[in-house]
Amino acid sequence: MKKKYTRLDIAQILTKNDRAVERAMLLLYRLQTPTEQVTSQTTAHNGIGFSSAHALRGSYYGRWVAMGKQLTGKHLDLARKISLRYTRQLADAANSK
Repeated sequence: MKKKYTRLDIAQILTKNDRAVERAMLLLYRLQTPTEQVTSQTTAHNGIGFSSAHALRGSYYGRWVAMGKQLTGKHLDLARKISLRYTRQLADAANSK
């Protein structure tokens, strides 16, 4: 039987695992609409991807990770804080696989 991840499970993983934070940034970026990806702004208020408060920096981090680069230092710390705000979306994605 496949494990069903809760928001708490996801939060614990993000707190301990730097690569999980990078994967979260990439996933949330990919959930943005194509227009949102290009403009780094939230235009569709659909509860998917980054909120307007995180769209600019989250999109930057998502593109950075997509280029095969790693987040480090203060950028990793900020990405972790951002990703912890999206545990519902991340749990939904983990459970849909």
